[in-house]
Amino acid sequence: MCFILSNVHAQPLTKEGPSSKDLFDAIHVVVGPSARSLEPVAIAVPRCAVSKDVCATIDETLTKDLTISGYFKVLDRQSFIANPELETLTYTNFADWANIGAKYVVKFEVLKGSHGNDIEFRLLSVPDKKVVPCKNQSHKGVPNASVRKVTHDFVNSLIEVITGKAGIFGSRIVLSVKTGQMERSIAVMDMDGSNFSIVVKNGSSNMFPKWAPGGKILYTSMLPGYPTLYLGDVRITNDTREYRGAVFTPDGKHICASVNLDGQSDLVLLDPKTGEIIKNITNTPYDEVSPSFSKDGSMIAYVSNKTGHPQVYVIKSDGTGERRLTMAGAYNTSPRFGPDGRILFVGMDDFVTDIFSVDLAGNMTRLTQDQGNNRDPAWSPDGRYIVFLSDRTGRWKVWIMTEDGRYQFPITEKAMEFATPDWGF
Repeated sequence: MCFILSNVHAQPLTKEGPSSKDLFDAIHVVVGPSARSLEPVAIAVPRCAVSKDVCATIDETLTKDLTISGYFKVLDRQSFIANPELETLTYTNFADWANIGAKYVVKFEVLKGSHGNDIEFRLLSVPDKKVVPCKNQSHKGVPNASVRKVTHDFVNSLIEVITGKAGIFGSRIVLSVKTGQMERSIAVMDMDGSNFSIVVKNGSSNMFPKWAPGGKILYTSMLPGYPTLYLGDVRITNDTREYRGAVFTPDGKHICASVNLDGQSDLVLLDPKTGEIIKNITNTPYDEVSPSFSKDGSMIAYVSNKTGHPQVYVIKSDGTGERRLTMAGAYNTSPRFGPDGRILFVGMDDFVTDIFSVDLAGNMTRLTQDQGNNRDPAWSPDGRYIVFLSDRTGRWKVWIMTEDGRYQFPITEKAMEFATPDWGF
């Protein structure tokens, strides 16, 4: 079998973009202290007997996934001293990898199979001088279109081996994006920013998308001429009230929406099949908006202006036990309940917006600072990451950070007028 070893002592095998070192230096942002340091990992030059594009896609995906996972620092291939002609899936000169400071080495090999690409991944522990078995390390007959997916699967298994909890690469983010002078569309993309596509584009303004049961998308649309709720392409609310964002209850049985009643916004529960209001959760002379449920559905975080300025409140889902949660700052918005009970929100400080978290006791943690404006945070399904928007590079892009804010990375290259991302599997 003849293997192609491209650019052995040069840059990583990629179709475009920076080397792993340049990628890390360009997008790695440290915000605050953390007990966890990044593990040094080397991605060996691949052994590739198929199209260079296939191997480049795998190499690029491995590099980006491991980097933005917040667990690893991918080492620069310029530093490698291991002989790529000798390094195989079954032979490793561990001393060479130890000498460049690698704790882990990732290898992959791609052969031409009878029904597609046969791909083998390996994770090696340098200190232990052995292969570390992983799920999803062997794939047969992979079509070119699925190469990125199987690479995500391997990285998720690698993260599980090292951290005890599988990664979530391949999970999806939905968000609103401006696509015309008076038009906003709904788009989806993978966690790493790939596979970006427009899924709702109707010439109108479509806002506040949220993932719904069955992978559908709940959002507010101006298509009828006023803000109305839609689920996919099906209109849910049929009255002329103004609905300013909504979210499904965790059990999927109802929708909690902010709706204009008697001149101000209240939170209500809706029947998702008929759009009828079942009950009021709030009924005050103030505006209540941006509902977000706790994981068990027992509580709702939201924004109220009853103090004269927007602040984050929590209330039991039956409408009792309301209390103000944020006591610092005069302009706090966009609350999002996390899996562990913490709530993200956006606060304004000296006319700059930043992202904070607060627990139910009111203890606050700042997650962004001195890096432009940051807004619209949302938790990953496993609570280990946060997606948000930032203009720190001069224009708005989509970023993710680790849950403690320690490591932050952009996942979109092109700047667009994004808004209100939501993260789901």
